[in-house]
Amino acid sequence: MDEGAGVGVGMFGGLLPEVREVVRREAPRDWPELRRVLGPVADHPLGPRPTLPLAACAAVGGDPRAAREVAATWEVVAQAGGILDDLQDGDRSGLGARVGPGRAFNFSAALLAYGALLLSRAPLPPLRVLALQREFHRETLHLLAGQDLDLTGKTATLDDYWATITGKTARAFAWACGAGARCGTEDPAAVDACRGFGLHLGLALQVLDDLQGIWEPVGRGDLHAGKVTLPLLYGLEMDHPGREELQEMVRERRLPEEAGRVVELLDAIGTREFLVWTAIQERERSLAALAPLRTVGDPHHSGVEALVDYATMILRHAGGIAGMEATP
Repeated sequence: MDEGAGVGVGMFGGLLPEVREVVRREAPRDWPELRRVLGPVADHPLGPRPTLPLAACAAVGGDPRAAREVAATWEVVAQAGGILDDLQDGDRSGLGARVGPGRAFNFSAALLAYGALLLSRAPLPPLRVLALQREFHRETLHLLAGQDLDLTGKTATLDDYWATITGKTARAFAWACGAGARCGTEDPAAVDACRGFGLHLGLALQVLDDLQGIWEPVGRGDLHAGKVTLPLLYGLEMDHPGREELQEMVRERRLPEEAGRVVELLDAIGTREFLVWTAIQERERSLAALAPLRTVGDPHHSGVEALVDYATMILRHAGGIAGMEATP
């Protein structure tokens, strides 16, 4: 399968081998273990995610190749975040299970540092590189703050949930798209348009991740991990006959053994449909954020079109999970 296949990314998928080369370029030769951890990013075909900064750069009228270092940093940081998530979830197939949690955390920290190093090599004027670096470090702090909030288990309401995923997921996508745009323009309005797109795209993706985590889990799933995510919070806050039963199962930490019953109760109140509807609303907000770029940017609007395609295609699988049409 071609790199980036599955999303209408057009010419930007063709740049992904160059993104992988950027990742490999600075890999420390005296730390072969870290090079192996980088393997999924450096040595294997990439999915569509790193096309986002490339497309954002083109969407504001820039050369997408100027955003290759941002795309590489974005992919390396995603790898670091995946290690942290696996550690948090106690994933038995994750890096922590193979090398121990201490070493896995150390590799995650190394990947964050490595991402910052790649970003410093962006082929841009020094002041613009400095702006990219400052924003990267600021957003990394927000990401880790969101991770810490998640680890404390204080996400007890829907409002808490939105605050957590905005810091942990949505702002990461906002950074990737905004940083890609900054590689192509110094116009703050154009950069903000791409950041807004990324923010709402990140929210939609997290909602869909929570949907999959219960109805089509990869591995043991969120309920078997005892995680309280958006579907369960919806069931806990809505007024329905099974609400007290759900509250009791959460309070007594019986989610793993009662997973089947939890799904039954959530299905009874249309939770899957609610999540798909919520993701569609965030998708529409992401597309609305791009409105200022539809009259500027690259002459053929390939960047804007690729971002629109990305935001549209991610919902198709969600519709299948919910048994409904996810795209209008």
